[in-house]
Parts: sequence; structure tokens; C-alpha cells
Amino acid sequence: MNQGNKDNYVVLLAGGSGSRFWPQARVLEPKQFLTLHKNKSLFEKTILRIKPIILSQNIFIATSCLYQNQVLEIIKNYKIPLTNVIFESLPQNTGPSICLAAMFINKINPNAKAAFLPCDHLITNTGVFQKMLRSALAGCADKIALFGICPTHPATGYGYIKTLAGRGPILKVAGFCEKPDFKTAQRFLKTKGYFWNSGIFVSLARTIIEEFKHYLPGTYKELEKIVTVQRSEVNQGVIPAQVGIQRGYDRMDSRFHGYDKNGRREFPEAELLQKIKNPQEINKYWKNIKPISFDYGIIEKTGLLVCLKSPKNLGWSDLGSWESWDKLVPKDNSGNKFFGQAIDLKSRNITVFGSAKRIIATIGLNDLIVVDTPDALLITKKGLSEEVKKIVEILKKRQRQEHYLHKTVKRKWGCYTVLDAAKGFKIKIIEIKPKHFISLQYHKKRSEHWVVVEGAALVQKGKRVWKVSSNESTYIPASCIHRISNPGDSILKIVEVQTGNYLEEDDIVRLVEDSSNSSAPGSL
Repeated sequence: MNQGNKDNYVVLLAGGSGSRFWPQARVLEPKQFLTLHKNKSLFEKTILRIKPIILSQNIFIATSCLYQNQVLEIIKNYKIPLTNVIFESLPQNTGPSICLAAMFINKINPNAKAAFLPCDHLITNTGVFQKMLRSALAGCADKIALFGICPTHPATGYGYIKTLAGRGPILKVAGFCEKPDFKTAQRFLKTKGYFWNSGIFVSLARTIIEEFKHYLPGTYKELEKIVTVQRSEVNQGVIPAQVGIQRGYDRMDSRFHGYDKNGRREFPEAELLQKIKNPQEINKYWKNIKPISFDYGIIEKTGLLVCLKSPKNLGWSDLGSWESWDKLVPKDNSGNKFFGQAIDLKSRNITVFGSAKRIIATIGLNDLIVVDTPDALLITKKGLSEEVKKIVEILKKRQRQEHYLHKTVKRKWGCYTVLDAAKGFKIKIIEIKPKHFISLQYHKKRSEHWVVVEGAALVQKGKRVWKVSSNESTYIPASCIHRISNPGDSILKIVEVQTGNYLEEDDIVRLVEDSSNSSAPGSL
């Protein structure tokens, strides 16, 4: 296979929340978008891994609409079409995501062979992986080839594939074993024929569809309605999301980025919106789908499954916990590793994940992982880091926002950081990228004071539009239609002080969306 093979496709599965990497991972910034290994996120490293052998237009992505900002920011650097991104309005597990992607691909190319890859895994030997992928795509025929990882230690955090004896890299599958206890994992390691289940598989797109028709016909029928509704010349392939037209919205022009003084769109691109089917109509079908994992719904039932065993030097990890990440990190002579500013005395076998903003001091500690963020601190004994998921569940039950977002929330137009909040007020620092802007909006219950501290802002307040320079301010009363934009070539920084009896982020009425068009709580 070479990169020009039109029949080879990849679907990147990028919808998981990665709660076991809290407090670094949050609902709005899950594991796949964190920079845990070197200088790129796991999602971007997955793209880089496949890019040399798969055409950009043949790379599809299934993710949540919550991650629209992160996904669109990354894929524009790799020429992956926006129409190849499936934004899901609700998490329905991997089964519906995989079937829907296969259906879209099959509509484009009935001969398509597709690899389905989780985007939160780490693979250190890219060359070996690419060789496996080439082999699987070339020989999958009417089978579903599941990548089995040769175990290197008695792991209790992975599911196992049991295979029948055979020669060569392709083996028949005899069954599966969920995460075993330590003694069972030791036995698997000593016994031939057991492999870690990577969750990576390759098949003809039409084979996946036929298996869903057979084993999950109800799911298939609902997905077929979505495919029928969503195909449109403007937004084909993007489902079932709150995703607007990106074309022409990213940059401003001399006419206040394409809107008149009343917030009406002056450009003809707005007419294209009328051609897109109502997102609520599409979501109606998506909500009707029963959540089910691909493993449970198809893999454990199909008779077409084979296992493609990996070479021992693949360097695969699903990074399922802080401890699995910690095992990959090089240590000093005392078994310690420090990220960020740290001072240590007499500690052994500890890993501290901090930042450059404040010092972490440790004295006489042993066998710990410490993860520090501006609003949450995790200290866990090694061997118990998978319990972090339970902490996240407690935060959800207590309705704490620390499980959902960071103090700094990223948006396509930039980001904002909550500096302080109490009864009656909230203070933010807002950073807007050059030539970007937030949505035209108003608030029913709160007022806002804006102070420009760096750069110059273009402010719309009602029908008035004017420039606010550094060290100048303006006041936005409740119910006033407003927008702020950055016409300059450097970051615009604004201190925003919100006042009122209700300061939650759902007190935003958007009249015209910003370029990110995010529906996530906490968006501007």
C-alpha cells in the first residue's frame, strides 16, 4: 500500500473523557487532547502516525461536539476536511460511532477498507505500527482484524484476547477475558496465545455495516435515518451536531467581520445555512439510539474476527491511568521525576506533575504521584491511581465544576480564565486570538465591565461600534447586545468583571455565533 491508495481509510475515535487522568483531564479537555508525552497531544500524535500512509481526505474523526474547538484547531494543520468530522451531541458509546462512520465511508466508496483507532493511546514505535496497519488493510478481506498486543508484564488494567494456536501473525480468536486479577494476568503472560486487546481493528466498511444489520438491526436503522437526513452539499458528514458553517467565519473584514450594525449577516454564506437540515431533527434519531460498545455489540458475537498479533517492540500503551503513564517516564537515581517547579528532600519513587506557576516542595515521600492544577490537587499512592475515576464520580454527585472544566477554558477564538468568584461577582481574564471574535450576545441577569490590558479591542454595544485601546474600559449593562473582537495581529487581553445575582454561563443569549459555535457550558 502507498499513500495514494484511494480505498484505504482511517476512523479516529476521539470521544472518551479520560476521567482517570483527572485533574489534568476534564470533560471539556479529555486525555486525548492533553500533552502527556513530549510536545504534542495524543490526538495529534495519532494523526501523525497515520498521515504518511493515509490520504488526508480519507481520515475521518468521530468525537463529541464538546471537543469541536480542539478538533478543528488541530485538523486544519493536516488538511483533513471538516466534512469528515462526526460531532456527536450525546455520548452513545463506541458502537453507534463506529457504525455511523462506516456508513458514511461506504457511501463515498463501496470498496473502502477502514482502520478504527482510539486517539488516547501511545505507540512509541511508529514504523512498526505503520507496517502492521499496511498489512491489515491489504489482507483484511471479509474479516475483522483486531490488533492484539504481545503482553510484556502481567497487566490487570487491560482486557485480553485468547487465541487458538497457529503460525504467522494472524490467529483465530477463541474468546475474551476482561481485566484479570494479578495471578490470572501472570498465568496469561506465561501461557502462549493471550494478547492485550488494543481496541484497534481493520475491516471493509461494508463488512462492519452488515454485522450491525445482523446483530444490532435497531441501531443500524436509526443510523440510516441520520445518514439520509444529513447528506447536504454544505455540511455532509458532520452529525448530529450544533456545527455551523465554518467557511468564511474565521476572519474579520473591514465591515465588522461580515455583520451589519444590527447583527445581521451581510455575506451570502448565511444563505447556505438554510440548506442544512435542522440539527434537532438529526438529534432526534441520535437520542433514540441505545448506547452500546462495539466490543459487546459486535466483536464478542461476530464469526469474522481474527487477531493480528503485534511485534514485541510496538511500544503500545492505552495510558489508562496516571500509573501507566508514570511507568513510561524516565526517572532519576532515586526513582523520582519532577515536572514544573519542584524542590525535593529525601523522597524516593515519586512523580510530581506541576507547572511553572508555583513551587511544589516534597520531603521524605515514597511511592506517590502528585498532580497539581490551579483548582485541584491529586496525591495518590502508586498502585491506586485507577481509583481516581471514583473521585471524579464524587465530584459529579456534588455538582462540582472541577470535573467538567479547568479554570482556563479553551475556545476556538482564544481562552478565558476565572481569576476569582464569589457571591455577586466573577472576574475573568479573556484572551482573543488575532482576527477572531466572540458571539454577538446579551445577558439577561448580569452586567459586565471590560478593561483592555493588552492590545486593542473592537467593541459592538447595541448599534455602536468603536475601538477600545489598552488601559481603557467599557461597561455592558444587562440585556445590552454586545460583541468584542480582535482586529489586531497579536493577542487581545481583557479583564472582565461580571456583577449580578446570577453569574452562571447559561445566562448567554447568542444572536449570531462566533467561529467556534460551541454549545458547551462555560463558553462565551
